[in-house]
Amino acid sequence: MNQPFSGASWIDLTPSPQAQAGRPDQQGGSMPFEGGLDAPTDVRSVTGTQLAKSVSKLYDLDSAGLERVLAAGMLLRVRELLLRELDAVLNRLGTSHAKYQVLSIVCLEPDGLQIGQIASRASIHPTTMTATIDRLERGGLIERRPDPNDRRAIRAVATPEGHKLYKQAHRELAAAQYGLGEVDSAAIKSLIDGLDALAVAFEHSNSASK
Repeated sequence: MNQPFSGASWIDLTPSPQAQAGRPDQQGGSMPFEGGLDAPTDVRSVTGTQLAKSVSKLYDLDSAGLERVLAAGMLLRVRELLLRELDAVLNRLGTSHAKYQVLSIVCLEPDGLQIGQIASRASIHPTTMTATIDRLERGGLIERRPDPNDRRAIRAVATPEGHKLYKQAHRELAAAQYGLGEVDSAAIKSLIDGLDALAVAFEHSNSASK
């Protein structure tokens, strides 16, 4: 926690009513950090240790709860930074990560998939997926076809242009090491292990709630 922490911009630093009680001088989510910094505007220059102390005071969290707040913020922030790296590559090809994600799913299915199936695989809401499919269709990268097995359903199928763009984008992203070229192998291994454990925990939680 001694390294500069940039994930805090994703954490809602507005204190709970209990934590805010008795502190009428504070408005909204701008609480003073140790060292005279205010959250969240100056939070990127705050070390993880300082941030941990400040968030702990705001939320009245124990150490385990605090770690989860910080972990969630870091995950969301890193996701944003990684998408920025990927989009920088994909934008040069006239596309985006959202479109590439759909093509990476549909191009591997010769008969295409129903929009709901694509949304499920991408973990995206069907309404959002429909909008992305619409844009890909207007670009000539995907076409809608009736599902031969279900008269009421429509399948999204990649066109030859869609396949061409997908292959080109895949090559460019691979050359850019998917935005992770500056991360050493040991950190990548640790990241994979940690994210795998997180995914298992989420899957277990989702199964238990059904």
